[in-house]
Amino acid sequence: MHTLENEWLTVQMHEWPGVRQYWHKPTQTRMGGSGPDGRLAVNGETTDWGDWDIRVSLSADRTAVSYQLRRLRADLSIEMAYRLEGHSVDLTVTVTDDASEPVERLDWIGMPLLSCDHPSFRFDRTEARQKSWKLIPGGGRGLYDRVRVRDRIGDAIPDRADVPTMHACAFDGRLCCFVQTNDPVLPLETRLSEDKRYVGRAGGFSIAPGTYRYRVRNRTMEPLRLKAVFLEDINGDGSADECDYQLWLNRRFPDADPLYKQSIWYQVFNAEKERGVLTTFKETLEIIRHIHNVTGGVPQVAYLVGWQFDGHDTGYPSLDRINPKLAERPERASEELRELVRRAREDYNCIVSYHINLDDAYVDAPDWDPAILSRDPDGESRIWLDTAKQRAFHINHTKDVESGQAFRRIDAFLQAVPVSRTVQVDAFRNTNASWEPDGGYIGPVEELICGMLPILAYFRERGIDVSTEGQNGMPIEDAGLFSAYWHYSPSLLYHGKIVGGGSVDLNAIVWGKGASFDADILYRGEPTRLLGEQFLANDFESKWGQIVDIIYLGSLLYQFYLAREMVEWREDEERVFIRYGDGVTVDIRKETEQLAVRWGRLAIADNDDRFIPLGDRIYLYSRQGSDREWALPEDWQAAEFAAYRMSGGGRERLREFPAGAESIRMRMEPRVPVMLEKKGG
Repeated sequence: MHTLENEWLTVQMHEWPGVRQYWHKPTQTRMGGSGPDGRLAVNGETTDWGDWDIRVSLSADRTAVSYQLRRLRADLSIEMAYRLEGHSVDLTVTVTDDASEPVERLDWIGMPLLSCDHPSFRFDRTEARQKSWKLIPGGGRGLYDRVRVRDRIGDAIPDRADVPTMHACAFDGRLCCFVQTNDPVLPLETRLSEDKRYVGRAGGFSIAPGTYRYRVRNRTMEPLRLKAVFLEDINGDGSADECDYQLWLNRRFPDADPLYKQSIWYQVFNAEKERGVLTTFKETLEIIRHIHNVTGGVPQVAYLVGWQFDGHDTGYPSLDRINPKLAERPERASEELRELVRRAREDYNCIVSYHINLDDAYVDAPDWDPAILSRDPDGESRIWLDTAKQRAFHINHTKDVESGQAFRRIDAFLQAVPVSRTVQVDAFRNTNASWEPDGGYIGPVEELICGMLPILAYFRERGIDVSTEGQNGMPIEDAGLFSAYWHYSPSLLYHGKIVGGGSVDLNAIVWGKGASFDADILYRGEPTRLLGEQFLANDFESKWGQIVDIIYLGSLLYQFYLAREMVEWREDEERVFIRYGDGVTVDIRKETEQLAVRWGRLAIADNDDRFIPLGDRIYLYSRQGSDREWALPEDWQAAEFAAYRMSGGGRERLREFPAGAESIRMRMEPRVPVMLEKKGG
């Protein structure tokens, strides 16, 4: 038995490459690793440790140990290297030689990296549950639901099998333990084991690596890296728990593209095949102009929906034909679109981009090709939409990429329309599995590694970030893949790492958590619902007040949140409490839909009133109207500033304020924004 040790941890190892036990010194807590029956499976075949020649190297300072494994009946060599790094144990798994027995996958059988046998500990895990492979109305095929489960270990029901898991931790208030990995697809497996004393009740909780896919199609993957982490309180709330786990992960995820944090971004619905034109290019510019004026020029991103072919969900997978009906002169549609893009950028600080679809293929599309479609086990192409008016099938991204067609269509798209910084892709999934005639299977790992990632990289090489509809039932680690989701529920885990639209439910619960636009703006036409999509307006003018509500109650408050680090999120059936690192607190009462956001002595949000500092401006708004005193931030107390009444037509100066005031009194008209701006700002 070998032992690793540093200031915080003592780790006892098995003779084979597995952890036997951890001892966390500051809290005097012992945690388990693998039991004596742990095994390694290669390509689905479970091996005994006697099948391997194992050579062990322990570092002189006893902070690292390496297990060199060579399979006796084959020239297969694997290294498993453990190293203590502060409060964690890092494991790197490297296939060093598999020339005679190519490694496709590795599985850890009964071999968790971390196990907690304290029934008094609590656990928090996000389970990944796969849906049916049949066509589910409104739900797709083979998608995964994410279900977050939190409980005391001793109160939980034991699992009958390992549970595919996205995130998981165990904690007792003094210590929070978890496993982090670079494996992006179904990365973990967890299990609640039965208490030896009480049948039907759990007594332990374990976290193990998921299946490691080393070979994916024609490429080998990077070494698998895992980290067993032992955290005390890092967010300053006096308890080590799931918030510390999520904050620790959040700090290691890549930041979202600043474009989405600093812009108001929304969809403009231009056209739909049955209802025709809903917003022309000229009318789109009017929407952009109004939002520019009412916000004082806050950056915008406007995604055009139905800009192509005959409108929304037509022509895909082809992306290179502009809908001529959106132009005043159909023969000049390309020129008018380019003029819209130019005017929006130069006059209104707005990027005009496009909503596109890379997942679906319609039988009447110019680029229709059955060879790139997903196939069911019976060999039939996997249908997605089958109505009297339209038939569409799922594209298998791996086949699309390997054929080169995906990149040809993207090139045609980029030549047909001006694209800058961002595009929005409709449902873009790694679950478009395909059973091939030769017996091969293209699953979620192939679809991510060989399909989606090359497409995302192709856009990024051209300076274009890809946002998408939402998480869309994918069993993947989202952070670093997408910066922005259109449909999105905020969380501590992804705050500032994935930016989202939120919801158009227009209530304090949604906006208090952080939300912006989650429905399309259209200029004319009757409101309806198409394949689950919501439309904000039957006409732009009548719904302008609703749009201003979303901007001032939602979008600008969300930008205020995104400028700071979230460190705590507590939610139950009655209340949501959120805390940011600089002292901003959010208190939401669900039953009464009450919202209070405070920053020290400043009231930022009080139900439907807003006082939002953003740089050299403060945005004030009251949905019902108000007359109240507002405390000023310290850096504003020494500044001279002016107040402006804001509208879609522009701004009107109300008055000027001299330096020296600690607060101001403002009488707000209902749904009439006021902007304070520092002189010289």
